[in-house]
Amino acid sequence: MNEKNMLSRRQALVGAAALGGLGVMRAWGRPLAPSDKANIAFIGIGNYGAVNLTELAGENIVAVCDVDWRTREQMPGRFTPASEVAAKHPGAKRFDDWRVMLDQMDKSIDAVVVCTADHVHARAALTAMKMGKHVYCEKPLAATIQEVRAMVGSARRHPKQATQTGIVGHASEDVRLIVEWIRAGVIGTVERVDVFQTDWASGQRYINPYSDADHVSDEVATPSEVKWDLFLGPAPERNFNSMYLPLRWRNWLDFGTGILGDHGPHFLDPLVWALDLDYPETIEGDADAAYTGKAAQQMFARYSHVNYRFAAKGNRPAVTLKWWGYDTPPVPPGWKKDVPLPTGGGIVYGSKGVLVYGPVYSSKPGEQKQIWLLPEELDRSFQRPAKTIARPTSHWVEWIEAAKQGKQPSCNWEYGGHVTELCLLGNIAIAHHGTSLRFDAKQKRFLNSESANKMFARPNRKGWELPV
Repeated sequence: MNEKNMLSRRQALVGAAALGGLGVMRAWGRPLAPSDKANIAFIGIGNYGAVNLTELAGENIVAVCDVDWRTREQMPGRFTPASEVAAKHPGAKRFDDWRVMLDQMDKSIDAVVVCTADHVHARAALTAMKMGKHVYCEKPLAATIQEVRAMVGSARRHPKQATQTGIVGHASEDVRLIVEWIRAGVIGTVERVDVFQTDWASGQRYINPYSDADHVSDEVATPSEVKWDLFLGPAPERNFNSMYLPLRWRNWLDFGTGILGDHGPHFLDPLVWALDLDYPETIEGDADAAYTGKAAQQMFARYSHVNYRFAAKGNRPAVTLKWWGYDTPPVPPGWKKDVPLPTGGGIVYGSKGVLVYGPVYSSKPGEQKQIWLLPEELDRSFQRPAKTIARPTSHWVEWIEAAKQGKQPSCNWEYGGHVTELCLLGNIAIAHHGTSLRFDAKQKRFLNSESANKMFARPNRKGWELPV
C-alpha cells in the first residue's frame, strides 16, 4: 500500500471512530495482562524522547518516528539525535510520518508515546486515542487551550485508555513530600508563592535573540534528513531555518509554548496538587521592554512575569502566585546569603515558615534532594508525617502499569491538562501585558478581553485539523 492510500485509509478509520463504529469494534485495543509486554510506538525520539524510550525499554518497542534524522556531527550540541536512538533499536520499524506509522502499525500497537514539538502533541495524541491506544504525551500537554480541552474530553470519553502527562517530577519523592508536608501544615497557612526559572545562561540553546524574527523569510537549504513539512504539521507554512531546529522551536509562537509552557508544568505541579488550585480569578503579565513588533508577533518573551490570584477554597485562603520567567525572585528569609537559589523551582511562603524546592524533575522516586525548609530550626524540629501518597516505581512505569490494570495514573490528562492550562493562560497574560485579565471559572473564559479569548486556539494548516 502506498503512502497516499495509507493516509486515505487512516482518514476513513478516524471518520469511522468519530461515528462510533471503530470505537465499538476496537474500543481499547487488545486486552493487556499485568504480565504482558506492551507494544509501544514512539513519536519523537530525539533528546527527551530518547529518555522516554529508555525508561520504557522493558516493553516491546515496535515502531519509532521522527522528522529530523541528522547525525550528531551535523548538529553539534544536540544531546541525543534520533538517528542514534533508532540505531539502538533495529527491531523497531522507522517512520518519518506518524500518521503513516499509526495507520500501518495499527494492529501491532497497544500504546503510543508522543514527544514532538508542542504544536503537534494534540493531533498525534488524539489520533492515537481514537485508534484505541493508551497514550503518554509530553508536557505541556498541548500548545493551545482548545487542544488541551479536546484531549481532556477524549480521555473522559475513553476512561479505559490510560493517559499520562509527561510531568515527570510528579512521580518523584520530592513532589510527593512537598504535597504531604504542605497538607500537614509544616509551614502553616500558605498565601503567597514564587515560581521561577532563573538560569537564562544554561538555557541559551532554547533561546533566540529577538533579531531572529527578521529572518523568518530567509531562504535556507533544508537538509535532506529533515522532513520539514512534517515538522510544520498544523503550523503555517514557513521556510526551514536552523534557528528552529534543533531545540529552539520552543521559543516560537507557532511551534512551542515558551519557558512557561516548558518548565512551568514541573514547578506548578506540586502547588496545584498540594493547594488544590483551580482557575485563577485574575492574571496579569509583563515582559521585557524589547518584546515588541516582529518579536512579539513571532516569539515568546525572553523575560516575563505572571501574577495569578486564586480565590479562597475550603479552609485555604486566597493564594497569590508569581511566575518569574528567566528572572530571580527575592531570596526568602533564612536562605544562606552565599548560596544561590536553585536554577528553577518554587518558594512557598507560609505563616510558620518557608518551603523552597528546586528542579523536582531531576529527583527520583524515593530520593529527596530538592526541598529545603526555612528557618533551619523548623527543618530540625519538624516531625515528618507518614507517607500517605503512593510512590510509583517511575512516572513511565506508573503509566504502563495503569494501562495493564485498566486504571488511570496520577498525572493523567485530566490533571495534566489543568496544569498545562494554567501555563497557557499565563502566556496569554504575557501577550496582554499591561492588562489585568479577569477569568470566569464556570465559563472557562476571560470576562474582559475577547482578544485573550481568541488566543485559546490557533489556525490549522489544511489537512492538519484537530481530530475531535
